[in-house]
Amino acid sequence: MTERKRSEQSADTKVAKDYLTLEEAISAMKVKEAAVPLAVYPGDTTGLPASFSPPYKPVEPIKLFDNLYFVGTTTVGVFIVDSGDGLVMLDTGIGDTDIALMVNDMKKLGLDPSGIKVIFISHEHFDHYGGVQYLKKNVCPEAKVAMSLTGWNFLQTVPPEWAYIGKRPQSVDIYLSDGMKIKIGSVIFQIIATPGHSPGCLSFIFPVTDNGETHMAGIMGGSAVWPTQVEARLYKTSIEYFKAFAREAKCDVGLAFHSQESDFAQLRLRKPAEPNPLVIGQEKFDKVFLQKFRDRYQKMLESGQLNTYQPL
Repeated sequence: MTERKRSEQSADTKVAKDYLTLEEAISAMKVKEAAVPLAVYPGDTTGLPASFSPPYKPVEPIKLFDNLYFVGTTTVGVFIVDSGDGLVMLDTGIGDTDIALMVNDMKKLGLDPSGIKVIFISHEHFDHYGGVQYLKKNVCPEAKVAMSLTGWNFLQTVPPEWAYIGKRPQSVDIYLSDGMKIKIGSVIFQIIATPGHSPGCLSFIFPVTDNGETHMAGIMGGSAVWPTQVEARLYKTSIEYFKAFAREAKCDVGLAFHSQESDFAQLRLRKPAEPNPLVIGQEKFDKVFLQKFRDRYQKMLESGQLNTYQPL
C-alpha cells in the first residue's frame, strides 16, 4: 500500500468514527472535575408518594425489540439493551427492593444479570439511580456506571435535609456529556443533555431491531416538570433540543422510564405477523410522543406555578 493510500484510508477512518469506544469513554475520566456548589431549592421533598415505597408491584417483564427489554414496577422501570458484547442497563429503579425484583425478572426473559456491562443513569433522582449500589455489590460488580457530571455534582452537594437522596452511587466511571456517542458492542448510544426535569438530566438515542429491521429509539430522560426548581423553565427548550437530535437520527420509537409513560399493552397482544406497535413513525415521535411533554409543561406554565420558586 502506498503512503498516499494509507493517508486516505486513515482520513476515511477518522471521518467514519464519530463515537467513543467504551474504553475511550472510561479513559476520558482521567480528567475529573471537583464537585461544585449547586442551587438548593426551598421546600421539603422528603415526603414521598406511597407508590415510591415498598411493597412494589412488579409489571410483567417484556421483550420490546430483538435487542431491547423492559423490567420494572408500576412506579418505574429500566430498559436493558443487549449490545452483543454485554448488557447495557438504563436506570436502576428506586433501591434494593425493587431492583432485586427487576433482576429476577431479567432471568425470566432469559437474560443473565451478571452480564450487565454498563449502567447509564438518566438523572440524579433517587428513583433512577437508587439500585446502583445493590447491583454493584450483588449482581454485576464489574459494571461501569455512567451519568452526567452535573448530576454527579448535584448528588454530592445537595444536603439530605433538602431532598430525598437515598443510596447514592459510590463512584462514577464515565461522565456522560451532551452530544457524546459511545459504542458498546454493536450499539452506538447518543447522549443528549436535556435539563429541566433535573439539572443533569440526559436523554438517549440508540438503534433497536424488530425481526431484523432497524429502528431508532429515543428515551426522554425526564417526563415531568418540578415547578419549584430553578431549571424548570429549561424543560421546554430541552424538548425541542432533543427533537432536533431525534429528527436527525430518524427516531420512530419513543420511550420513557416511568411505567405510566410506556404502555406496552398492545405489544403484549401482538401476533407474529403484526407490526410492532411501539414503532410509531418519525412524525408521531414529534407530534404525539414529544407533544405530551410539551402539553405538560404548558399546563404547568398556565397554572402560574413556575413563578413561585424563590432561589436562595
